[in-house]
Amino acid sequence: MRLMRESFALLVVLIFASMVWAQDQPPKKKILFGIQTGQQDTTYQELVDIWKEAEALGFDSAWNFDHFAPIRGDLNNPCLEGWTLLSALAAHTTKIRIGTLVTGNTYRNPALLAKMATTVDIISGGRLNLGIGAAWFEPEHEAYGFPFFTAKERTERLAESLDVITKLWTVDHPSFAGKFYTLKNAPFNPKPVQQPHPPIVIGGKGKKWVMPLVAKYADGWNVPIGVTPKGIRNRMQIVHDECRRIGRTPCDPEVSAFLILYRITDVPVVGSAIGLGARLVAGKGAQAAMLAGTPKEIIEKIQTYVDAGATHIIVHIEPPYDKEMLRRFVKDVMPAFR
Repeated sequence: MRLMRESFALLVVLIFASMVWAQDQPPKKKILFGIQTGQQDTTYQELVDIWKEAEALGFDSAWNFDHFAPIRGDLNNPCLEGWTLLSALAAHTTKIRIGTLVTGNTYRNPALLAKMATTVDIISGGRLNLGIGAAWFEPEHEAYGFPFFTAKERTERLAESLDVITKLWTVDHPSFAGKFYTLKNAPFNPKPVQQPHPPIVIGGKGKKWVMPLVAKYADGWNVPIGVTPKGIRNRMQIVHDECRRIGRTPCDPEVSAFLILYRITDVPVVGSAIGLGARLVAGKGAQAAMLAGTPKEIIEKIQTYVDAGATHIIVHIEPPYDKEMLRRFVKDVMPAFR
């Protein structure tokens, strides 16, 4: 009898301790899912159809890219401009959050980009995320006459652009005198639907220059293809250290991992073979980011990114768009994280 009383008392203590521990833990974040389509080697109507399908299936976000020519394959193949396309796709959707993953800062004056982004935010009813990065595709810059600059200067220009854009969104008639950009008592009306402004998502992986910008300006960091879960942890430590240095609090940017949804199969060895092929053709980064295999294998791979801190999984899909694969991803993979 005494042993039973002691066991019961111990059980009560353990239950109470677990309740206290649970109250001290931060709430578990919901895992979001998005698609990224790009817009090369496809048509406008095909893009409308797959974005509407993604919205109907319950994806949280849909993204295109910001390139004027294909970034893979034949440069002469079709490629639609990203921001004009995004405004049209905004009008064809009603719930899903939308964005460009990511806007190349070198292609536009930041005041122009702020106006474009505001217009799309209004068209979409407040569903825009501003994805932006320093730009990286040198052949495109050379082909169209955009100065490419060094990696350091591209990042410096991105920092100034973020200053300009956030001032236009939040300050009445701002002025700004930077090294690269200026504002002079600039009018800006109307303002975005989302206040104080649409979420800013910075894409890039540079530890020295890009991650400090995530700490200073971003509501989210988009993890480029090739950054491993370990790389996510390392870079987010840089972000948190920089937040402490500049006094930003809270410092909790969303982390979106950019992965490639290639094939879902019931044959386990297929995924490994595809990954090896991707490594041989496109390098180690493509292999690391490839989702190919059984639903269980894909879930396990996504889990490594979630464990590293990702709360938004964005899967790139190639044309011709496989709606059945997307439906199976929703049915057999996403519920493991909902």
